Amino acid sequence: MKTSAPRRPPTRQRLLDAAARVFARDGLTGATTRAIAREAGLNEVTLFRHFQTKERLLAAVVGQNFGPGSVGTQSTPLPVTGDLRADLTAQARRYDRLLQENLPLIRAMIGEIHHHSDHERQVFKAILRPLREELIARLQTARARGHLRADASPALLADLFNGMIFTGVLRRASPHVKLEYTPAAYLAGAVDLLVRGAAP
Repeated sequence: MKTSAPRRPPTRQRLLDAAARVFARDGLTGATTRAIAREAGLNEVTLFRHFQTKERLLAAVVGQNFGPGSVGTQSTPLPVTGDLRADLTAQARRYDRLLQENLPLIRAMIGEIHHHSDHERQVFKAILRPLREELIARLQTARARGHLRADASPALLADLFNGMIFTGVLRRASPHVKLEYTPAAYLAGAVDLLVRGAAP
């Protein structure tokens, strides 16, 4: 009995996966459409037929990995339980996971941010926008319910909180840094600082 060969992903998905690897490996400037097509096992004509330009391909890669429907962000917001600490912990875990899964690509984009075109800068800004907006909305709800000080700025708190998570992921990814705490303890500490610092 013949066994069928494993099915290959659709052409568009092969190009997106290959582009994510090449952008992360070679950087945005160093990545070429030829290298991306070769990585996908396709020709450049096929790449241009699907995406037209390298910039559009980058935007599609970002949308797949960081957009509302991506695995890391999920397509639906996390439920609001009324327990701010529990809700922020769930948010922190999801953001932490998204950063870890995409860290090579994020590093490539951050490393070249001053050399990007306007289009690429807009793409970069859009990377984490969905999670930031969701967190701001969550904090606004918490403030309205009296769980945070009335003068607390949800946008400021969201940026401080996300900055802590981002820094934690970067530190854990460094082979030269020995941590004195677990990733779970770090996330719990970030949540505790926000909840206590902005408590009414």
